[in-house]
Amino acid sequence: MKPLLDIVSLELKSRLMADGRRRTYDENTIVFERGDAADHLPIVISGSVKMIRMPEPGKEIIIGTFHAGEMFAVPPVFDGEPYPSTAIATERTELLQIKRNDFLKLISESPEFAFQVIAWTCEMLREKTSMIRTLSTASPEHRVGRILLKLVAESSTGSPVRIGIRRQDIAEMAGITTETSIRVIRRFADQGLVRIVRGKIIIDAIEPIQKLLRG
Repeated sequence: MKPLLDIVSLELKSRLMADGRRRTYDENTIVFERGDAADHLPIVISGSVKMIRMPEPGKEIIIGTFHAGEMFAVPPVFDGEPYPSTAIATERTELLQIKRNDFLKLISESPEFAFQVIAWTCEMLREKTSMIRTLSTASPEHRVGRILLKLVAESSTGSPVRIGIRRQDIAEMAGITTETSIRVIRRFADQGLVRIVRGKIIIDAIEPIQKLLRG
């Protein structure tokens, strides 16, 4: 997702900052839980948040991850339904929280903001469609490769990119077991597609992974 706060006009950004309330969450702190009333739109100022579902005790499925400048949980805030997933800060995170009434008012008054909400929704639909297609047909290598490319695209840093999430998180996003994720990433390192430094995945260039996916 494109960072909303980085691409909107100064006027819109100023209004968002004025309308919203800033709140800080420590790592692993719940921002909201599935079923809670969707009473505010969250925008990440710094840090990162993951949205998850737990179909059974001890099993976590990551729905999405969001980083500095990005908004999330747009559909439930728009239609008034409860949050469909639980949101958890994956590191110390500061959020800008826009009350639902202010969010709806801003949509009606600001064509720029309305356009960004529509663009966010379209991009999310494309991403989910692509992910469903990948999970239904692709090998574990292709699944992990696509997740790594997605994480690189979401990174706000230049090359090389350090992947901050765990192998378990990658496995859950790819729909495979943690053990399979570990084996695939080890093979990627053996093939020179990634580097492992102190247990963390480092990606110097995306082209080798893209070539693997094309092949």
